[in-house]
Amino acid sequence: MKQMSKNGSSTGTVPKKACRRPRWLAPLLEDPMYRRMRKALIREIAPETVLEWIEAEEYVISQYQSMRFGNWQKVILEHCQWDGIKRAVKRRLRQRCPSDPEDELEWKAGRLWPTMAPSIEPTEIEVETFLARQPDLDSIARRSATALRRRDAALRHIEQRRSRRTKQAAQNKKIAARSMNGKGEGPLVEPSPLEELPIAADRNHQNGHR
Repeated sequence: MKQMSKNGSSTGTVPKKACRRPRWLAPLLEDPMYRRMRKALIREIAPETVLEWIEAEEYVISQYQSMRFGNWQKVILEHCQWDGIKRAVKRRLRQRCPSDPEDELEWKAGRLWPTMAPSIEPTEIEVETFLARQPDLDSIARRSATALRRRDAALRHIEQRRSRRTKQAAQNKKIAARSMNGKGEGPLVEPSPLEELPIAADRNHQNGHR
């Protein structure tokens, strides 16, 4: 299957003008990125029916949502790095003082993190940051996966319709060419060599040729 780029285009071609968008479809988002993606896709596939418009809008909004969810994950991980640092420091303190209660470890982590954090591997801090916000990140990941499934389903339908349209256009072109060459008298028949015609065979037989 031909994958479309982030701007919604897979070939960059500009087909014929699309029909009007149904008024009852959901209003368009104001985000410029969404608008650019949508414009590129509509220019390429040129929806001709209501169903094609629905599939086009479904593809664009799903692709847009998946990109937004990816940005959300990055923002959460960046802004919650402090939580990861504190969890990593607290984990080290728990290993040193396993008998200390959680409140005591929390208090020590708040005081000692400036001196302990530089000695902790960045990967460990990243893991603790993820674990600190795992429920939120898992929720976003599920939403992103759903958006991608919807996007891929819409893309399959779009490509199937485009393929059928291309095949139909090619078939119509062949029929039109045959009609013009045959002056509307039906499909063309390739002329047979003279030797293969029945009358030629009878003549050869009468002349003694085998």
